[in-house]
Parts: sequence; structure tokens; C-alpha cells
Amino acid sequence: MTENLAYKPVGGLLRAELFALEGLSSAEDMVSGAGVEVSLMDDGSSYEELHSAEGLPVSVQHTLTLCSDRNLAREWFDEQWLARLASEGVAARVTLSTGEQIVLGHSERFGFEQALRLLSLKFFSGKSPNESPRVQLVLRSHDTQSALR
Repeated sequence: MTENLAYKPVGGLLRAELFALEGLSSAEDMVSGAGVEVSLMDDGSSYEELHSAEGLPVSVQHTLTLCSDRNLAREWFDEQWLARLASEGVAARVTLSTGEQIVLGHSERFGFEQALRLLSLKFFSGKSPNESPRVQLVLRSHDTQSALR
């Protein structure tokens, strides 16, 4: 069987590192390796941006969905971490499959005020013996700027 060496993924996320807000004053303070990073599954992780003109100024909803193997995502189930995700929120440095890096949970206008907050944390056992148990973490924030600038 021949291997397709020219294949390059066009969707999904390669990596995401989550940063507690304590001690952060700017996006430059989000130093690689200082946050919480969990290996992501090949399928299931995504970033979505929804622009809405229901009010002025235009609002932008950022949704980060991270999917990992259950055994690799144990840090996500820590009670203190979950409480922080729900109340204070986090910022994230995300690498898309295109190689582009974006920062979420921080904007020029709001700083870290509109951080990513916990929307849900789901555990899936799998439907068949061949399907690995996985965890899906969904974080959301609202501000007025696209992260894709």
C-alpha cells in the first residue's frame, strides 16, 4: 500500500495550551510550556467563531472544543481547575492544522476580562470495543474582535 506523503490536514487543531489568568498582564506573558496542555485526538477538536449583529457593537462568540483520550486528560477533571475554568476562565494559545497560531480569551479591547469559560466537560465511553474512551472540553468567550486577525 502506498502512503500519501502530500496529505496535509486542512481542518482541526494541532495543539492547544490553556493558561490560568493569574499573573498574566498581556498575551506575551503566555509562555509556551507554562500552561496546561493535553495531547489532542486527531478528530473532535475545533475552534468556532460566530459574529453577531444583534446589538452594537458586533459581538464575536469564540468556542474552543478540545477532545482527548480519557487517560491523557486527567488534569481537566481536577476540581480546582474546573472551578477556575467556570469562574475566572482561562486564555489559550491554539495552533490550527494550517499552522496558524491564535490567542483566545484575550483581546486588545478587553484584555483578559472576557476569558474562555467552561461551557461543558463530557466523558464518552465509546459505542464499540474499538472506540477509545474520550473527553470533550468546551470553552466559550464573547468579545468584539476576531481571533483570526
